Amino acid sequence: MFQPLTLMLGLRYAGARGRRSFASFVSGFSTIGILLGVAALILVSAVMNGFEQQLKDRMLGVIPHALVTNEQRRLAEPGQYVALFDNAGVVKAAAPFISAEAMVQGPGNLTGAELYGLDPANSQDGLLQGLDPRTREYFEYLPYGLVMGVGVARNLGVVPGDQVRVTVTEGSRFTPLGRVPSQRIFTLVGTFSTGNDVDNQVVLARLEDAARLLRYGEGEASGLRLWLNDPFELERLPALPAGLVLESWRESRGELFQAVAMEKRLMSLMLALIILVAAFNILSAMVMVVTDKEAEIAMLQTLGLSRERVMAVFMIQGGFSGVLGCLLGFGLGLLLCFNLDGVLNTLGINFYSAAGGSQLPVQLLPGQLALILISTLLLCVLASLYPAWRASRVHPAEALRYE
Repeated sequence: MFQPLTLMLGLRYAGARGRRSFASFVSGFSTIGILLGVAALILVSAVMNGFEQQLKDRMLGVIPHALVTNEQRRLAEPGQYVALFDNAGVVKAAAPFISAEAMVQGPGNLTGAELYGLDPANSQDGLLQGLDPRTREYFEYLPYGLVMGVGVARNLGVVPGDQVRVTVTEGSRFTPLGRVPSQRIFTLVGTFSTGNDVDNQVVLARLEDAARLLRYGEGEASGLRLWLNDPFELERLPALPAGLVLESWRESRGELFQAVAMEKRLMSLMLALIILVAAFNILSAMVMVVTDKEAEIAMLQTLGLSRERVMAVFMIQGGFSGVLGCLLGFGLGLLLCFNLDGVLNTLGINFYSAAGGSQLPVQLLPGQLALILISTLLLCVLASLYPAWRASRVHPAEALRYE
């Protein structure tokens, strides 16, 4: 089959065999290094993306993305501020809420918790949507019904049907005996589990029950809860009137997401260094090849091969190792991502499933895959550039002087 001369020579040098094949040996190991680096980078990035998305779903799916309140955390008719976000295009739902620090007392234990008063009919609340139908029905219609995180219920040693005492200081009043906090007996109607620290911190009550406990006036609430189409588009929210304060999830949970993002970047950087080392190995192998083939390069030039075509020959040689390793690593990475749990189970090292998880979360992002592929190919081409330029600078007279 006909092949261009530069392509034929480049592929021949790339697969050189014989007594002077040490450079080819180094180049082969460089190809394997790029293969493993690309596969590991794709696999680790996909798993880290999956864990990050799982964290977003579990945490940002059950907490409000933003709160609109004031310094006193008490607004009269908070529903009037919903119109502020109608034209923003980022808010999908808003609802009033009441929140307060509370002490919850069971038959034998006492613990602190964050009391949230919610509208049971709100279809956007992730916590309420996650309740089983029977628990939600009791919560909606039973006066002074309470829903706890499983961690809070475990600390108190209570189960659905038990009664607990909820005490808050915000609704306290002065009596002849001193300041008396507001308290009320609630009935536990169910629990929720989100898989994060919300389970150990939050108890839910109906909005009107929390208002009575805290002695709020008619139509008063702590503020307005907002759910966004994209929790990371907080900057697109409109400016609030004077006196109102916007509190977002970044203030309470932002450090956790920043830590996950930083860990993902550092892992990607460490694996990218593997590819970089392999690319330098390609460069060193090609320098050895150019030094070894100076006489052949000189003869090719005397036969009429231009400097540009000599450079193209060695660019093809170096690019062959990089492209081959990159494409094989890309395919191996995708194959491992689609069959990761099976591979780990076969090796007996699937600690995630052993710890109670169903399967490792894997999320492949097309843009990220394209970036890994293109950047690796570009790095391999750049690694071939200097040796190819050096080959094109060989002077035939000097190279053939002692031949």
